[in-house]
Amino acid sequence: MALGLNVAAHDILYRAAFSAAVPVQHRWKVLNRLGWKGIRASDIRDGCLIIGFDVEMERCYLNRQVLIDASAPVRIGKHVQFGQRASIITSTHEIGAAAMRGGDSRVAPVTIGDGCWIGAGAMILPGVTVASGCVIAAGAVVARETEPDGVYAGVPARRVKDLA
Repeated sequence: MALGLNVAAHDILYRAAFSAAVPVQHRWKVLNRLGWKGIRASDIRDGCLIIGFDVEMERCYLNRQVLIDASAPVRIGKHVQFGQRASIITSTHEIGAAAMRGGDSRVAPVTIGDGCWIGAGAMILPGVTVASGCVIAAGAVVARETEPDGVYAGVPARRVKDLA
């Protein structure tokens, strides 16, 4: 736990850090103090949620209610922008027996290249690499690796347009 605080004190500071009380352009500095050492010079709106500390990002923008599940490493390139309620998920479950379909848990890292735009409500699933220069459309679910400089849309996401 960062700063050597007890659980209750850390929880209070964590909630405050993601509240509207902290200016957008300064939130990354507060998060660094709370243990997210890999977040640098990024604008993070209030209401975001980062679970786990193994996150690296620089000069990014996270709109409101972005979720980053960092159960496994999350590497986000420079100048990546996230729309409202976009999600990065690094944990899942194997399909279990009929009595309990949510079987053994597993994690896999997520990487997002430089310059990407992740649209509102888009979801990046465990083990995915989003190549540099991609646009992930609003609501898309990215379940496998992308190629650079393309627009990906749909569920599951597929390349729908090439970008220059």
